[in-house]
Amino acid sequence: FCSGFGWAVLGLVPSGWFAQLAEAMADTMPATLGKPFRPELEKYCRLEPLSLQELKEVKDLLDSHGTLDVTRAKCKDKDGKFTGPFSASAANSKGDHSGSSMFGSWLRDNCIIAYGLYLTDPEGQGCEDSKACIASIATFLLTHEAHRIELVLGGHKDVKGAPETWMDRPHIRFIGETGLEDTKWYNHKQNDALGYFMWCRCQLALADKMPLTGDHLKLLGQLFEYLRVIECWEDHDAGHWEEHSAQHASSLGPCLAATKAFKALMKKTGFMAPCKADTLDILELKLTSCLKEILPNEVVRPAENAKDADSALVFLCYPLEVVDDDMGAKILERLQKCMGGVAMARYRKDSYWCKDYKEKIGDDPTKHFTDEELKARDALLVPGEEAQWCLFDPMVSAYYGKLYQKSKKPEHLKLQQLFLSRALAAITGDDCEFGAWMCCEAYYLHGDKWEPNDNTPLVWTQIDLKMALYEMEQSLLVMV
Repeated sequence: FCSGFGWAVLGLVPSGWFAQLAEAMADTMPATLGKPFRPELEKYCRLEPLSLQELKEVKDLLDSHGTLDVTRAKCKDKDGKFTGPFSASAANSKGDHSGSSMFGSWLRDNCIIAYGLYLTDPEGQGCEDSKACIASIATFLLTHEAHRIELVLGGHKDVKGAPETWMDRPHIRFIGETGLEDTKWYNHKQNDALGYFMWCRCQLALADKMPLTGDHLKLLGQLFEYLRVIECWEDHDAGHWEEHSAQHASSLGPCLAATKAFKALMKKTGFMAPCKADTLDILELKLTSCLKEILPNEVVRPAENAKDADSALVFLCYPLEVVDDDMGAKILERLQKCMGGVAMARYRKDSYWCKDYKEKIGDDPTKHFTDEELKARDALLVPGEEAQWCLFDPMVSAYYGKLYQKSKKPEHLKLQQLFLSRALAAITGDDCEFGAWMCCEAYYLHGDKWEPNDNTPLVWTQIDLKMALYEMEQSLLVMV
């Protein structure tokens, strides 16, 4: 027996059945669906689920315009050879991002990019690029950061102090073209970035795509020991957004996902974990306990930085899958506070790329801020004028896809389609100064108009949309 959803995917019945259901449920949707910036995508931006043929049409359309092509963001050495990592944004034809901090290679971005490339192309070039990316990060950490970690493990460095100590932490951003550290001051207290690397490295090993080598095994053990020594479960780090020091749930999640993945990998391979005998168990226990206390909030402590809704938490649902379905539902309910007409705010009262940001901040819109400087920037925000970021709708869609693939509930598929439609609707139009058919980091208010910000195209957004399309295909195949 094939349901109405399945028959429509096969193209055997009219789509009106879906349209009626979508219309009946439109008022209960958690987010609105606006008119897409690209008229060519309008027929696909709807509540009624796409057919497999329509999904193929969308992907072909995006491919024809290079929307999801991340090649331009591959870092190159002085001879033009790819070095493995990706810069955050392919903002110019050379891909070197001269004059902008976006030339940097962030561990967080790169590990999500690497995972997405592997997931969506496990037997092709995507997987090869994924392995090269993770290998380059491992080489950077082994070459330049392992000694920093050892100083902390030996009690010779305290990295939990004032801003000047943050450079003594393992660096979570480096120069992709050379594989060297960026010596300019930066807030490197970002435990989530380390967690994402460890998790992604384990995923590639668990899938037998990139078996662990001795040096990588040693590095992972060293990183887990570091997270234990700094008591990452209580550490006030900078979180996904490199801001306000606090105990971030979105930082605890990647560390817990990495711990669980590494334990699974040790069981599969029979390797002995190169860290203290109880380190992994302590990390899992403490991280799980703290997440239980905080979620579905992002920050509870300190109270001055409390956040009850932060879009970074969607990554705990997908792709990390480190929360159960009940908590996932609570997180998504909270995230309705962040959902706007174009995309999603990182969190409410977020001043980064607030209205007329470049005029207010100055020549470098990618400037990094200390906690004290953030207070001055936050004073610029008028509530409701937060930037709307394009990273999140694809991940919400993908997560609903995973739920649908388990539950077969039509409402999950409908929500998967809604957030995929929102992601497609945000692809840039012909009036974008950085180019048409691009996945941008965010839309911000410039005067009275929502415009893409300077970090366009953003590779993280590209790969998130790629994963969302992949999960939609998996959902539609389940229906057939």
